[in-house]
Amino acid sequence: MIHLMTLIKQWLATSSKKQKLTAGLLVFSSLATVALLILNGSSKTTGDPLGSTPLYFVAAFIKLIGVLLLIVTSAVILRRWFQIGPNGKTGNQLHLLETVRLSPKQALHLISIGDQRLLIGATDQNVSLLSPIEGSFSPMPAETTNPQPGLDFGSLLQSFNVHPSAESKGLKTTNEE
Repeated sequence: MIHLMTLIKQWLATSSKKQKLTAGLLVFSSLATVALLILNGSSKTTGDPLGSTPLYFVAAFIKLIGVLLLIVTSAVILRRWFQIGPNGKTGNQLHLLETVRLSPKQALHLISIGDQRLLIGATDQNVSLLSPIEGSFSPMPAETTNPQPGLDFGSLLQSFNVHPSAESKGLKTTNEE
């Protein structure tokens, strides 16, 4: 008996709050079940449930719905009780700081894990560590550029299409494949 008490004290010292609560609920439900089995007396409806009342099955169905609602309600309450922090989120150490989309299937993510900051690349098939980020991180303000008047995309594209040998002669060529 002393050995059993020592084991219980050791378990209580090393277990988490959630494990202690689960064990307590299990012990309580077991004791309640044993008490109900011992105190269960004979009922008049036990011998003939169909002959007792015409609404026996309706009453049984209503009781079943009540028990199911109690189970769901208690599960929701317990779930909210165990959640910590704002918006029901636990205090995680992994945070997404910034995301930049390179294409619909490729992105760069800046994440923070404790004191470290990492730059990772993600595609549909792969996630890769690109580099750890050293030093303090302060987001840069977004650049606002105004388009230059008179420039359009077509003329800009043609200026990039100049062949180096033709440029010295003053000729412009296009890439045709």
